[in-house]
Amino acid sequence: MAVEIKKVENREVTLATGIFGESLIERFARFAGVSESSRQTYVKSLKQLLKYFAAQNITAPTRENLIEWIDELKETKSASTVQLYTAATKIFFRWLEQAELYRNIADHLKTGVKPSHNHKKDALSTAQCADLIKNVKGTDEKNLRDRAILALMTTCGLRTIEVVRANVGDIRFERGKTFLYVQGKGHTDADEKVLLPTQVHKLIKAYLKTRGKVQASDPLFVSTSKSNRGKRLQTQTISRMVKSNLRDIGLDSPRLTAHSLRHSVATNLVFAGIELPKVQMILRHKSIGTTLIYADAWQRYQNDGEQFLANGIFI
Repeated sequence: MAVEIKKVENREVTLATGIFGESLIERFARFAGVSESSRQTYVKSLKQLLKYFAAQNITAPTRENLIEWIDELKETKSASTVQLYTAATKIFFRWLEQAELYRNIADHLKTGVKPSHNHKKDALSTAQCADLIKNVKGTDEKNLRDRAILALMTTCGLRTIEVVRANVGDIRFERGKTFLYVQGKGHTDADEKVLLPTQVHKLIKAYLKTRGKVQASDPLFVSTSKSNRGKRLQTQTISRMVKSNLRDIGLDSPRLTAHSLRHSVATNLVFAGIELPKVQMILRHKSIGTTLIYADAWQRYQNDGEQFLANGIFI
């Protein structure tokens, strides 16, 4: 189906065919399959793109048009805003192609700008995450608990406070899959859910078995110390446990903490090629801008120009 994007009287840009009876952006917002907060951000970004098309009388946009638009943005917008607009554009054209409305001219589109913010914590590779979990040996309650917590944090990206807040009843089964409902940052209820991988759920069940009969309202993870035995775990306990195990596998750095495990999840997902909206959903970022930080880290990792030069110099 041929699609033409054109300028109209009210400066809105619509499908020339008029088959759908709504603006192109509105249709994207309805069917793109992204969260409400992301949807609003994308719509704002895409309105700027389509206004640019209208102002330039562009009816059949090309990749060169997108590059020219990005170049204009770099003159007036911050680096993070340029990255955000570019991410929205890539998702928009991917959706257009999937909907068989227009070809994807934004695939692998790059901004050429560096973000103005970076994480203060380092991240672990998947191999290092595996070593971290394997470092916890033994089948007693404490070791099974710590192994389960590390597995949960390195696969689902939970914050320490979210691990602490979790109750046994927050584990639920839906359509053949297991989810953990999480009380996220700034939330008063456990109303966000993360998928519990089979391997992680197995470790949690093994741990819970050591505690005997548990109620749905019981904390998912409890203290094993003499003074607080059976009581809800504290964030400091988790932080110390993570730090101790990091040191055990030779990762002793002030930039590696319990929160680094959350960064590791995001980084490893992006490096594995998982799309940013999916990473945003898994990490439960309110803004796609936060997720974009990890995309920049991936681009820097892919750029091995220094090694190329060294290989030529040290012959």
